[in-house]
Amino acid sequence: MAESLLAHLYSRIKGSQEDVATVSLQYIISSSDSLNEAFNRLLSDVLNLNLDNDITYSCQSVGENSERPDMSGVDQSGKEVVLCEMKFYAGLTSNQPNGYLERLIRENGKALVFVCPEQRRVSLWNKITDLCREADRELTGENGFRVEVDGVAMAVISWAEIIEVLRRTASSVAVEALPDIAQLAGFCDMMDSTAFIPFASEDMGPDIARREERYYQVLDRLFDTLVANKSIKASGKGLKSSPNRNGYIKYLKINEYAVALIYDRSAWMDPRSAETPFWFYFNDNEWKQTEELKKKLKAKEEVEEIYKSVQYAALYIATRIRELQNTVITDADSSEKAIAMESQLKELSTDDVSKMIAFMLEDKNRDILDEATVQLLEAFRAKELIIEGKRVPIQECIGKADAK
Repeated sequence: MAESLLAHLYSRIKGSQEDVATVSLQYIISSSDSLNEAFNRLLSDVLNLNLDNDITYSCQSVGENSERPDMSGVDQSGKEVVLCEMKFYAGLTSNQPNGYLERLIRENGKALVFVCPEQRRVSLWNKITDLCREADRELTGENGFRVEVDGVAMAVISWAEIIEVLRRTASSVAVEALPDIAQLAGFCDMMDSTAFIPFASEDMGPDIARREERYYQVLDRLFDTLVANKSIKASGKGLKSSPNRNGYIKYLKINEYAVALIYDRSAWMDPRSAETPFWFYFNDNEWKQTEELKKKLKAKEEVEEIYKSVQYAALYIATRIRELQNTVITDADSSEKAIAMESQLKELSTDDVSKMIAFMLEDKNRDILDEATVQLLEAFRAKELIIEGKRVPIQECIGKADAK
């Protein structure tokens, strides 16, 4: 199939492929009220938000922290409510997504939307949500590729979704825009394929070579660090590095395991994998991944899941104990207070809860709990509550409530 004119001329247009696609999209939706409304309805559906149909869009509006989203949408009062970031296979900048979220929160905006090829949707979604969690943001209501982050709706949609909505709308109410939409569709198809992406003049600078060299340096330095750590008995003796077309591999032995540290461009480009250039694998001492080794690796994953379960259980039980403590210090009617405390205490006095508390307070498990939770559980196991910083027998608290 012949490529579109825009796809053919892309290499002669100044700017990144994302810039070309963004400017093209903004031109198309600004050329027709119907297409602009269709785009806003699509975002409303994807975000599960009630966005105004008359939001209008401009390109690369620079914020106070130099963040520059590809496209920003403002309502009729001039308030910025939506930020859009367009991607093909470029990585995320330091402002994505957290700098954009800060900008929206500061301006009481509503939504952040990432647009990418369908094949990259899963890996991009995992990356941006991980970055939000690393920044200690609150993520709620996650559903597919949509979530609320600190009150701002965030979603990832595909170029194909946008183009299909615009094409359907234009077919009935804006026929004159169909050729332009076809040009954008052809360009996106080219970017989404294995077609060669043309070089720009800046791609030939020495800084590009230095940047690529860093990937190799990371493995070399990690290798040296591991070998220098005598406690893990790591050695690369008799093992050679393996540069190849897809990257670079460093081999070493750690105790009874054979380990490979890998820089792999093929895996990095694969939209089905995680967005990272670095990988590693474990084999046994004979460079085989036996069933016994797989069981050990799986056991480690299971232990991590158990630890997570313990943390969740501790959080739930500690929350219920704190609710019981709060009941003690309320000014409610004494009979109501006594009934509430008896009910809460009954829920926390089952054998299952007692066994879980005992398990969580074992020396091997205490490190996964914070000190306040440990003190709370220790007091409760001793049939005490912590009231205003002091440990008080539970029966004394109940007795006071009954006596009043």
